[in-house]
This record gives sequence, structure tokens and C-alpha cells, in this order.
Amino acid sequence: KEGGIEAVLSAMRRHKNAVGVQEQACWALKNLACNNCNQTAIAKAGGIEAVVSAMRRHEDSAGVQEKACVTLKNLAYNGDDNTTAIAKEGGIEAVV
Repeated sequence: KEGGIEAVLSAMRRHKNAVGVQEQACWALKNLACNNCNQTAIAKAGGIEAVVSAMRRHEDSAGVQEKACVTLKNLAYNGDDNTTAIAKEGGIEAVV
């Protein structure tokens, strides 16, 4: 069923300060991003921005950082478009 990506991103936007929501949302996106079509859909829906934002907002949460890094890695497998978007959104700086 469609709509899972938007539901996850909506929760991330509504609960920006909730570390648990951000961690579990990154976990869900990490798993969804194992699929090429989902990688594109996540990026188009603002998922890269949401993941990088979670990393910045929750710098002290090892769980958010770990799951967000793996999510960005999975999204980068899609090729140049997602890799460029990750860099543009500050994903490289957020990781290092």
C-alpha cells in the first residue's frame, strides 16, 4: 500500500523535537530506501532534508545519528541525483 513514506515524513515534521520519533522514522526510511523506487520517492518527498534535519537537531543521540547515516547511505545508492541532493542539503557536514 502506498503512503508509508509520506506518513513517516509527516511524523518527522510534526515531532521534530521527539528523539524517539526521529530515530524510528530514520529506521523506517533506512529500510524503505533499500528499494530503488523508494529511494527516488523519499528524495522527492523531502526525505533527505528531513533526515539531515534530524541529525542536526539530535546531535547527541547515537540512535538518530546511526540510523540517519545508514539512511543517507541507502539513498546515495540511487546515483548522482540523490548524492548531489545529500550534499546540497548538508548531509556530508552532518555525517562528519
